[in-house]
Amino acid sequence: MNVQTMSPLNRLKEALDNGAVREGLNETFLEEVTLFRVSEPKDKAPLIYEQCFCIAVQGHKYCHLTDTTFSYGEDELLIVPAIVPLDIEVVPEGDNPLLSVTVPLDFEIIQELVESINQYDKQTLGKVSTSPGIYFEPLTDDIIEPTIRLLQTLKSRKEANIFGKQIIREIYYHILMGKQGHLLASAAFGESDYALIAKSLRFIHDNYDRGIDIDHLAEGANMSVRSFYNHFKAVTALTPVQYLKRIRLEKARQFMVVQGEQASSAAHLVGYESPSQFSREFKRHFGYTPREAVMNSQGMAV
Repeated sequence: MNVQTMSPLNRLKEALDNGAVREGLNETFLEEVTLFRVSEPKDKAPLIYEQCFCIAVQGHKYCHLTDTTFSYGEDELLIVPAIVPLDIEVVPEGDNPLLSVTVPLDFEIIQELVESINQYDKQTLGKVSTSPGIYFEPLTDDIIEPTIRLLQTLKSRKEANIFGKQIIREIYYHILMGKQGHLLASAAFGESDYALIAKSLRFIHDNYDRGIDIDHLAEGANMSVRSFYNHFKAVTALTPVQYLKRIRLEKARQFMVVQGEQASSAAHLVGYESPSQFSREFKRHFGYTPREAVMNSQGMAV
């Protein structure tokens, strides 16, 4: 088919197919952008989604957030304004691999964009709310076209570094102008409850190996403990203690699978004092023992 007559979605599929040449994760000339190719269905596996947006085509990803399941494919893009532990299931489309691109969210750029948008229309992003740590927007041509251009720049280190971040900024703008753009705007600005919870999640993510006092987190967010718990659970579907445990266990799995750490060492690195408690909670969470994790690749990023 002539490229000029292909639909934007098919051109995006072709660009992703050309960019994600290897099975699994494909790094690019822009550290911010990663591409994925998944040819076989992947059973549900726990992962930590950083603040990012993600586009997937030729199949679906199922995101399990505690008792709620969301799915997305080529009709929607996923936006993750907060660091959220999810269980991810991948279902390619027939013989075609699932192809996806993930780009982190830069809140400094998003704040600048929100301020610029507010100069023209203060109502567009004025609504503030606390919502789940993930949401979806329709995958429209306004998102597809700059994404294709972004993928094309990734063929060259020079063009990736000169044009890539400008194109990502353009995609941020279109996400902000989507039906739920106020959710991303709320997460980017420090005065909203959503942003305060997002900062608490970042603190936990950066300090998971230490003793974390939930009361101090609530105080830092300028909330009562009860209010903090309620807002925290609204975003993550987990209590702060459950969230911290999931972060620690996923980090420990990464230490063992990626860096080759022994279970006892990984447990210590993520803040566990009791190796036996670590082993029990690890198996309960992942469904296999720390020792088996080294031989098990199902938890790797998809």
